[in-house]
Amino acid sequence: MEFRDKVVLIAGASGGMGKEITGQLARDGCKLSLFARREEKLKEISKNLNNNKTTCIFKKCDVTKKNDVREAVEYTKKNFGRIDFAILTSGILVPNPIQTFDSEIIKKSIEVNFLGYVYFIEYLMPVMKSQKSGTIAVTSTLPDKRGVAGWGAYGASKAAISWLIESLRAEAKDRYNINFITIKPGSVLTPMIEGYHRKGAVTSKKAAEIIISGIKKQKKIIQFPFYQVLPIRMTDLFPPSAYDALDYEVMKGDGYPKVSEK
Repeated sequence: MEFRDKVVLIAGASGGMGKEITGQLARDGCKLSLFARREEKLKEISKNLNNNKTTCIFKKCDVTKKNDVREAVEYTKKNFGRIDFAILTSGILVPNPIQTFDSEIIKKSIEVNFLGYVYFIEYLMPVMKSQKSGTIAVTSTLPDKRGVAGWGAYGASKAAISWLIESLRAEAKDRYNINFITIKPGSVLTPMIEGYHRKGAVTSKKAAEIIISGIKKQKKIIQFPFYQVLPIRMTDLFPPSAYDALDYEVMKGDGYPKVSEK
């Protein structure tokens, strides 16, 4: 599966993996439709990418606002007539220490990391059903099967999207020829994890290369980096007692904020 001359919608295109994916796909000669909250960033990216090879359009979109998402899909369809790929990378990573457990952090994480994608899927599906084809690639996280101390809000929102995509994948392919892909990155060196060091983290450039290659190969799950995949998948098999015996402070990682009790 190639991207040349295809219409690609990218959410979260103003930074991190989304921005890097945008730049790499521009070289493939596809038509790009970019969305993020930071409109000035999108304007700058679009200006740099528009050339003989690539047509690039953009629009501000807050994924927590359902109307913004609907307008993003309609804007893409109106300008290009179809949507072949949607790569959804927008997300937030906010620690939620047990000492100051805060439901608002969980609510916001669910709104951005889960419901934002749900809204896109709701509006993308009719377009792709009418085309009888399409690919929707959604970003979850590598540790999406077991809770990680201190990161419950993020993990819960990402586990939810992994479960949803898996529930849609086989039926969407069989009924409508729509491919669902779950992107499961471990640690990627983006502004989102700045200050939270993780051994084996990869650059956003490398992450984008892996994601694009995986979509081209029509993988159902794209998980990386390799040196984090193995230990995380091994711990998925631990019984609860063994998993609870792991050092929860180590699991939080370097840079985790020090907090006092409420």
